Amino acid sequence: MASTDRVRLLDTNLELTRHLAPDERTELGTVTLTVVDVPRGQLQFEALLQQHNAFAATVLDGMLVHALQIGEHPGVQLLGPGDLLVQSNSSPPSWLDSVEFRAPAPVQVALLGEEFLAVARRAPHVIPALYECLADQMQRLNSQLVICQLPRVDERVLAILWLLAESWGHVTPGGIRLPIALTHETLGALVGARRPTVTLALRKLSESGAIVRQDSGWLLLEAPPEPAGAAKELAPELAVITCRAGQPSPRRSIPPFAMRASATRSASFASSISTIGNRPGSS
Repeated sequence: MASTDRVRLLDTNLELTRHLAPDERTELGTVTLTVVDVPRGQLQFEALLQQHNAFAATVLDGMLVHALQIGEHPGVQLLGPGDLLVQSNSSPPSWLDSVEFRAPAPVQVALLGEEFLAVARRAPHVIPALYECLADQMQRLNSQLVICQLPRVDERVLAILWLLAESWGHVTPGGIRLPIALTHETLGALVGARRPTVTLALRKLSESGAIVRQDSGWLLLEAPPEPAGAAKELAPELAVITCRAGQPSPRRSIPPFAMRASATRSASFASSISTIGNRPGSS
């Protein structure tokens, strides 16, 4: 992976200037980050960080997929310009098959390392700004989890397209343009549905005029319906769950469905997410 270029920290898509004082903004204006060109395929993220003595990265251009799988059930999170990649310190559970980070097409990332830490000592308000960037990602992921609980797949697909448009969409005279071409398999992994069901949902949304397929993404014309009725409160039993510090959770036995995981299915899905950048009509 080539790393011959550099980019100014303030020229990335990270929203780091929200709380900065004028002198801190001046400090950040002098910082540059190493740019790495990531080829298509699986990203060995931990090795990349170690090679460049970095602790995190941010996407500059392109999209990355963070893919996980339990048995035959895949799930993905999309990471695009402005998103942060941070290496977890803990290993995933034995029953969770992690495909980790994958680049469906060439991607550029900028690495946060010693240069960032040095400026953070002189401009400490950049740290809470970094936390807010991570909080924005967590909110998008939480929204995705809720979308997966919608009863109808066409509602899930429409909602996830609008959720992605909140981060990477563009307002046009004809509607909201989402410049991300997703295969039906990837859309299914985003919303917890099978590819054939997603194909039917997309056909229904297209015929109703809610979305229009484009060569490099989607044109969104109809927003998801407003929720009906008052929001329900969490069940009382969910509000009293506690976890005591210093008492690690016991290792649970591996679920039966995970024991029946299909290696062929896992490899098939890993291959399918590498085509995320195909035309949006592809299946």
